[in-house]
Amino acid sequence: MVMPMKDSKSAQTFHRFTIPVFIRTLQNISKILVMAERHAKRHGIDPVTLLSSRLYPDMFTLLQQVQYLCFIPVDFAKNFSAIAAPRVGYDEASFADLKASIKLTIAYLRGVKPQDVKARGDAPLPLFFDESIGLPAESHATRMTLPDFFFHATVAYAILRHNGVPLGKADFIGPLGAVRLKKKKR
Repeated sequence: MVMPMKDSKSAQTFHRFTIPVFIRTLQNISKILVMAERHAKRHGIDPVTLLSSRLYPDMFTLLQQVQYLCFIPVDFAKNFSAIAAPRVGYDEASFADLKASIKLTIAYLRGVKPQDVKARGDAPLPLFFDESIGLPAESHATRMTLPDFFFHATVAYAILRHNGVPLGKADFIGPLGAVRLKKKKR
C-alpha cells in the first residue's frame, strides 16, 4: 500500500522514519571511524590497510562502504529538497575525507523537512541504478533505500570488527535516549 504524502501527518511520519534514521546512523558511523583511526594508530596499522579492507574479494572496501553510506541518503533526499545535493561518495580517500563527507551529508539531510516530503506528493522516485524506473516514496524507502543503507552500514561495521577494532553492538546502534519505566507493582 502506498502512503499518500498529500497529508501532513503521513509526510511527517515518512520523514521521521527516514531522514533522522540516516542522520543518527551516520553519526554513529562517524564515531566508529574515530575508534578505527585510534585503533590503527595504537597498533601501528596503516589507515590505508583498514580503508582498503573488505570481507570478501568481490565486496566493496571499507572506504567504498562508507562512501555509499553518504551517497544513498543524499540520492534519496534530493527528491525532497530544493537545495542542490552535495557530491559525496565519490572522491574520499582517507578517514578525514569520509568524516567530512558524513558531516556534509548530515548537514544536507537536516535541510529536508516534513513539508518538503509533503510537497513532493506521490510521484515515483527514480532508482539510482536506473533512473528510467522508479518506486513510490514509501516503497523506495522500505524496499530499496533503507535496506541498502543498513547493508552498507553493517558491512562497514563488520569489516572493522574483522580487523580487530574493539566495537560492540552499542557502538553501531548508538545512544538510545531511553526513559526509565516505572516497575509494575506485584
